[in-house]
Amino acid sequence: MKYEKLCNDILQVIDEDNIQDVFCCVTRLRFVLKNNNVDKKALEEIDGIIQVKETASQLQLVIGSHVQEVYRDFCEITGFEANTQLADDNVKQGTNNKKSSIVEKVLDTLSSIFLPIMPALVAGGMLKSVVLILTTLKIIDGSNGIGIVLNSIGDVPFYFLPFMVGLTTAKRFKLNEMFGLMVAGTLLYPTFMNQTAGAAITFGFFDIPAYNYASTVLPTILSVIAFSYLFKLVDGFVTSNLKLVFSGLITFAIFMPILLFIVAPLGNYLGVGLGSVTQALFNTTGPLAGALFAGLMSFIVMAGMHSALFPIMLQNLGSIGYSFLFPAFFINNIAVSGATLGASFKIKDPKIRAAAVSSGGLGILGITEPALYSFDIKYKQPLVGIIIGGAVGGALYMLLAVKCYKFVLPGLFSLPAYLDDGNNLIFMILTLLVTFIVSFIYSFIMTKDNG
Repeated sequence: MKYEKLCNDILQVIDEDNIQDVFCCVTRLRFVLKNNNVDKKALEEIDGIIQVKETASQLQLVIGSHVQEVYRDFCEITGFEANTQLADDNVKQGTNNKKSSIVEKVLDTLSSIFLPIMPALVAGGMLKSVVLILTTLKIIDGSNGIGIVLNSIGDVPFYFLPFMVGLTTAKRFKLNEMFGLMVAGTLLYPTFMNQTAGAAITFGFFDIPAYNYASTVLPTILSVIAFSYLFKLVDGFVTSNLKLVFSGLITFAIFMPILLFIVAPLGNYLGVGLGSVTQALFNTTGPLAGALFAGLMSFIVMAGMHSALFPIMLQNLGSIGYSFLFPAFFINNIAVSGATLGASFKIKDPKIRAAAVSSGGLGILGITEPALYSFDIKYKQPLVGIIIGGAVGGALYMLLAVKCYKFVLPGLFSLPAYLDDGNNLIFMILTLLVTFIVSFIYSFIMTKDNG
């Protein structure tokens, strides 16, 4: 095994019997421990661990972009079942004494819902971007044949997004995942979808309003959460030998119409409201909003709060066809890359310098945590360079009215998502160049290596 030594070094500090569960996200190996009282300093000194972070429910080891390989080796050594999905909180919470705040619980929930479906969203967004490039270059005709098929495939994860969100939400709230899909399917059923052009449907004493829930997330999330509690309530009153037949029947027949009447529309209002508020913020404050988001995005990511932005970005893409938030992510990644590479020229140790160059390069591809935790926090001035470069780029992209039209990871390969009939892509490239230069120059001038 490639990472056997790293895994064994971790097990020397974290007793295997103390591990309740282990999983990974994009860059971190995450543990739920029975007792969080472990030697964190010893973990930080292990070669291959960038940083150790602790939340109320997890011990997180920042490994880098190869964390999934480390995770597979660790599971093979310890016997834990490897989860094939990227997840964030898809485990029991452990028995430590710390309690999560409401904000932490909301962020953990959003992460556990959205991280597993990210690969599908990115694949769909990238495929639509490729089709856009091919049609722009006149290589294929987007109105027939290859263009129609590929574009339709790219649309699938967004049009049927409620199904994916229904499944992951059900999994998070320990509801049968098929029920999660059924709740989402109810929202997307043609009878209800076709009502979007007409009147509401009368059900007994109330009218179920007509909305198109395709490509939305909050209506499904709230409906599945509510359904999970209602199902458990009903299931508690049904005798064991009748649960299979009656628990689902009663919950769907009695409570699902109420969810369609109250909860799903509420989710729709919240989604539209969040999208409208964000859009109004950018429209009203323009460069200031861009500077704040792009300059401070690294801190939002480090705090794990970026997951809360996914519903807003998806709502904007679904309702108005573009997002102002995606460029802020991309610009911040380039600022991280520029600041880290600028600092690398001032680092004396050849090994650390080489690692800084490598981590800075990853920032261009959209992976910033190795650079942030290994170098930028340690040397401090690169963090300032990220803020300054990101703020300059953020203000510039809003002045140029740059928009992102697809859901893609904010890195070099997401540039096709900025193609339109005008100069949007050119303006984005110009913004990225300015961001990189500003963050690089500041970090290069101000970074001091006293080691």
